[in-house]
Amino acid sequence: MIRLFAALSPPDPIRDRLEMLSQGLPGRLVPRANLHVTLAFYGGMDEAQAADLHAALLALRSPAFEFWLDGAGAFGGTRPRLIYAAVRPDPALNALHEKAAQAGRDAGLAMEAARYVPHVTLSRLRAGEISDRACAKLLAGRAAFLAGPVAASWFGLYRSDPGHGGPVYTLLQRYPLR
Repeated sequence: MIRLFAALSPPDPIRDRLEMLSQGLPGRLVPRANLHVTLAFYGGMDEAQAADLHAALLALRSPAFEFWLDGAGAFGGTRPRLIYAAVRPDPALNALHEKAAQAGRDAGLAMEAARYVPHVTLSRLRAGEISDRACAKLLAGRAAFLAGPVAASWFGLYRSDPGHGGPVYTLLQRYPLR
């Protein structure tokens, strides 16, 4: 069983900015190599389903575009569990997300129907590690973060494997945007 997801990979200058934004954050910081914007999480599957997914992603057509990282946020409400760099809303990014999710459905995968909130995860928090008030203060100090434009000329299919310091992501395939 392999766990797969589709994502955009930021270039090194943007990764540099994201690492600076991460400085001083509580929790387990996401390693530089793992920084990405998830397009679709496909979950666990066997090799045959992975081959079907690859074929569906090969058939996906979407134009290249640019997007911006703009501010920071947290998921978890009064119990913060994840701190992220926000991605400015972008119709081209949302369209690519929809197409990547549809590719999963075309491959026979059950796709989650949650609202898409594009972001780059910076830190994962343990339960109770930081209060919502302290988290809000941290985020206020990062509200002016802005990076971009980030060119999206391809997206990747990644494998996620458990590791001692968190998941290990491996790029399996690149798909051009044109």
